[in-house]
Amino acid sequence: MMSLAMKSRPFLFPVVTSLCGLLALLLLVDPPRKPARGPHQEVLLPREDVLRVVGRGYIQMIADYLWIQLVQTAGRAVTAEEYRDLYPYAELITDLDPYFDMVYRFAAGTLPTNLGRETWVNTEESTRLLRKGLKLFPDDLKMNMLLAYNLSTFEKNYQEAAQLTERASRLPGAPAYLPQLATRLYAQAGSVDAGLALAESLLDSAEDEATRQLFEQRIRDLELEAELQRVDVAIARFHETYGVLPPDVDTLSWLGFLSEPPHDPQGGGFFIGSDGRAYSRTQQRRLEIFTPFNRGRG
Repeated sequence: MMSLAMKSRPFLFPVVTSLCGLLALLLLVDPPRKPARGPHQEVLLPREDVLRVVGRGYIQMIADYLWIQLVQTAGRAVTAEEYRDLYPYAELITDLDPYFDMVYRFAAGTLPTNLGRETWVNTEESTRLLRKGLKLFPDDLKMNMLLAYNLSTFEKNYQEAAQLTERASRLPGAPAYLPQLATRLYAQAGSVDAGLALAESLLDSAEDEATRQLFEQRIRDLELEAELQRVDVAIARFHETYGVLPPDVDTLSWLGFLSEPPHDPQGGGFFIGSDGRAYSRTQQRRLEIFTPFNRGRG
């Protein structure tokens, strides 16, 4: 005699098939859009908790589907708002599957959009994704480098950018230029001592003469930058006091704005440039990546 369970299977099979087909249809259609507040309609995605209930057992498949949608959205994007649509996809995917590491790198690298004249948008979203990813993948070289770039270029947070670059320089596969970049970022942040400590440690661990010479020169550069920054502070104080820039560096010493005359480790003298900053006659280029805004003459 056929059991009740065996008799019910023919009736259950069409139901299960229909449910699976419905789920597949839902996954294949483009997500709906929020009501437009302008010419652009933002993507409307389901909440993570809803997906975990409705799609229980299919979370990985849902994350893969959303990943495909993210890539397609990036391919279609032209405006800053359209690139901004990548963020909710990336957030939801990495909530559903936090170890989907490719999503952090791809979305964070694609989100920042230049509106022209170096005016960037979608940078906060990019940085937020990278910080989220680095909590799970602290040794991911590309994520460290992308975050350091965001912090230095968009947020002018040179100190943290330098720390990240220094850390990235010690990861497997790190480009050879990262240690030097880290020392420049420390100098940019005003943390010359941290840059010196890094350069000295790299000098101590150098395994060939060329590398030793490279970091010996970088140490001299950092020592010079420390003196130049000291003169910059004196110039700013003089300008604040008199409303004009000093005629030369010697005047700063004579009037007491410098406690002692600056010393150039490379044997040259100092002068004040047209931008109101101190420079060395032996090395007129400062040890920095981004040049501060020209203060001009008062």
